[in-house]
Amino acid sequence: MKLVKLKIHPSGKTGWGSKDLLFASDITQLYGPNGAGKTPVIHSIAFALGYPVRYRDDIMAKCSSVSLTVEHEQEYFTFERSFSDKFHIEVSEKGSKEARIFYNEQEISEYLLSRLGLSSLALTSNNNEPTYPYVSTFLPLFYIDQDAGYTSAYRPPGGFIKDQYAEMVRLGLGIAPKHSFEAKRFLIEKKKDLDLVNIQIVNTEEFIRKLEEPSDIGNISVSEIEEELDQFRGELEDLRNSFDVTNDADYVLQRLIREKQNERLNLVASIKNLENRISGFNKIKNEIEIEINTLSLNEESRRLFSSFNEICAAPSCGLFTSSSDSYGKNLLYLRDQIKDLDRNTKFQEVRLDEYISRLRRFDEEIASLESSLTKEEENSQTTSLIAAISALTRSIIDRQGKKDVLKRIESEKHDYVQLLNKRKRLQGDISSFEGGAGSGDIRILEFRNSYRKKIVEWLDVLSTKNVSRDIAVDSDFNILFGAEKLSQFSGSTLLRTVLALRAAFFELFISMGCTSIEFLIFDTPRQHDIETKDFAAFITKLKSICKGNRAQIVFSTTEYHYNAAEGDIEWKPEFSGFEQPMYLGVIDNNQAPN
Repeated sequence: MKLVKLKIHPSGKTGWGSKDLLFASDITQLYGPNGAGKTPVIHSIAFALGYPVRYRDDIMAKCSSVSLTVEHEQEYFTFERSFSDKFHIEVSEKGSKEARIFYNEQEISEYLLSRLGLSSLALTSNNNEPTYPYVSTFLPLFYIDQDAGYTSAYRPPGGFIKDQYAEMVRLGLGIAPKHSFEAKRFLIEKKKDLDLVNIQIVNTEEFIRKLEEPSDIGNISVSEIEEELDQFRGELEDLRNSFDVTNDADYVLQRLIREKQNERLNLVASIKNLENRISGFNKIKNEIEIEINTLSLNEESRRLFSSFNEICAAPSCGLFTSSSDSYGKNLLYLRDQIKDLDRNTKFQEVRLDEYISRLRRFDEEIASLESSLTKEEENSQTTSLIAAISALTRSIIDRQGKKDVLKRIESEKHDYVQLLNKRKRLQGDISSFEGGAGSGDIRILEFRNSYRKKIVEWLDVLSTKNVSRDIAVDSDFNILFGAEKLSQFSGSTLLRTVLALRAAFFELFISMGCTSIEFLIFDTPRQHDIETKDFAAFITKLKSICKGNRAQIVFSTTEYHYNAAEGDIEWKPEFSGFEQPMYLGVIDNNQAPN
């Protein structure tokens, strides 16, 4: 979800409002002195989404509502929330005539998280009762409040969910919750989904194989085929416009013959490879049959020994029970191998027949081209021109067919990769629940390892001193800096470390393709605790993340001024105040600020 536009509406003619504040695709900066009203504007972004915010009395009295337009998966939504003691949010979707109204945070949270595609599974509360995530529990991963946000890696207004921080990180990453209240139902659904995905993967593999086998495309790419098509079309056009038709047609036919001969050589090599493979399968099959015969002889010997009363007097003496069981298992295994070899051999023989048929077609095409080339020397220019145009046209049709097949294969392979990723997620979810705490989910291990590396990078960007780079991230995403916890830091060290943690999490979250939230909001940090050059390096690094991803940064600042580049916007205080310009003020409809 990306931010599009914010607007604060005044309460009456003398109330305070704002202009239409458009968010940048990359960085949106609020630059102004203390007291200019940056924080109420920043707060209003989260407030519009249902986040609990405590405003000062003058804001509550002078402002009537805030409207926030967002975009998610090419759909636009506008959230309008009243500045009132009573909870009231109206959501309108672009293209829909009716708006939805929500009267509490639970309702808006359920709606918003559902639209963002986040899990609706019930979690476990601190009282061991079922509960669900709220906007106020999830948004603090991406919204840093000025008052308490710079004291920890996660600072929500309240905590009522067991291991709330870990659960919200898992929710954002699409990983199974640690304490689900519906684990049994979840496992059943995920296993059904996994079975379906496995079937889809097998079907897709088979479909891709069927597309690739008869197409004779080799290792050629779509771009290479397009280059060949352009060349053929260019030659065709040159023939039509040529004054020396005979020589041009002769050159085209000779080049097409060489090309067909090269393709024939590649096909002959493929046929030879298939023949060797089939021969190898037959040799293995013969060796297995010899092993089966050896086993059968051993079994005959066992039966013979069993018939001697001196060796096995009782009918069920059990002397050869172990060898009998082993014989049965080995025989079954070897026969299964022969069945597999027969299937593979039959499949390769079918491919061989297709390749041989294709070789015959190549020979016929080459003979036809050579015949046309010979006739050109004896016949008129018209005959040679027709032969060359006909050969070029066939080549164009052939390449166009290959191009269509390649595009379909690329599309299927893209879907195949998506299915593999989905299977990996499902396997991780199932592993999480069946393994108890869920730390065995490979995605969590990968995230923790990457998170640790990113934290080190961001600590260096911010020139954070006196903090160990020997970082450990536990299964609940808590961080240890050597032997120290974050709570042991203070002042400049604490501020820089928190900024590093938030930026590291956001960069990793975005790079993993998570799209539920695509913005990170920094309300004004205490800039006397961080040097301007270090904060500038921090913002510059964030800008680089925005350039390569769908990511937005919104930050307010008093001292450091970021020079906006392409894709950035600066919001300035443009309303007259008693002592300084303000972000909110009385709107004159005839002279609204630009």
